[in-house]
Amino acid sequence: MSYTFDMDEILKQLDRRRSESKRELSKRREEVYEKIPEIKEIEDEIREGTLDTIRRGIAEKSADGVKNISELGKLQKKNDELTRRKKNLLVKNGYDEAYLERQYVCPKCKDEGYFEGRRCSCLNQMIVEARYMESNLSSRLSQENFETFDYSFFSKDIYKDNVVSPYDNIKNLVERAKNYIKSFDKSRGNIIIFGETGRGKTFLTNCIAKEILDAGFSVFYLTAGEMVEDVINEYLFRHTEGEDDRDKKARYDFIFKADLLIIDDLGTEALNRQSITHLFRVVNERITRGKATIISSNLDIKGIRDNYTERFAGRIAENYDFYNIFGANIRMVKKKRMLEKYS
Repeated sequence: MSYTFDMDEILKQLDRRRSESKRELSKRREEVYEKIPEIKEIEDEIREGTLDTIRRGIAEKSADGVKNISELGKLQKKNDELTRRKKNLLVKNGYDEAYLERQYVCPKCKDEGYFEGRRCSCLNQMIVEARYMESNLSSRLSQENFETFDYSFFSKDIYKDNVVSPYDNIKNLVERAKNYIKSFDKSRGNIIIFGETGRGKTFLTNCIAKEILDAGFSVFYLTAGEMVEDVINEYLFRHTEGEDDRDKKARYDFIFKADLLIIDDLGTEALNRQSITHLFRVVNERITRGKATIISSNLDIKGIRDNYTERFAGRIAENYDFYNIFGANIRMVKKKRMLEKYS
């Protein structure tokens, strides 16, 4: 998996698509010419007539251009009739009338990637797909997104000492999240989502991630433990030679370069002085670079201060928006509903 988005590679992929469509057309032509020789004669006649008209048009330019226009009109009429004959022959012999036309993955831009001076929708989609692959989230976001968000898991009754219900609270947080997404291109803000286990922190994070990815931005999702152990320590302390080491460096660099970094489950990783130092560096450097970060944690800001450092907690308090999810454990609610359904 590549962690350095490469536009050149996508453009090469488009070039391969064009080359493949050309090869496929050549194969279809050979097949048809063998079965229906008359079609080759028709295509040769169209080609020769066009070239002859162009040659004569260049050699016999008239002052007002009337003669050239007349010749081109005759050529167009003749070619239209020849093309109709060709299509009729194809259909008569069991082929689609467009069988001898190039087939593109995207007929709109003919696999060029640009249409009328702008990126074609197909190129934008290829960019989004590349972002999904590098995000670590591609297999999850089809299930966890705003369209599948189920508010019924959140009670409308006041919960403990809170002044609003879990339902009203999550509705407000989702609205804030959608506003965050809308302004992402300009503000690149940071969010920390608090809440006890099973309250939907990761689900909300994934909802945001999908929208950011679909807008064409890069996202990198890691649990805090994965980031420290599988990415940072793997690169800094387990050097190897060759391709494997280059991939480790790319993953490490992507922590700092991704438009949005998601650090899930902060506080569940093995805590020691070294891991705290690494985590602080990531958080601090991304703030300095103006890169967006979303953290989810069972710890509130006091818990972060107690488990990490006051400096760490201070940077988050100063630079992050707080989202607090509370209410019943959604996993337990789901389990209860399942049992009731089959009891």
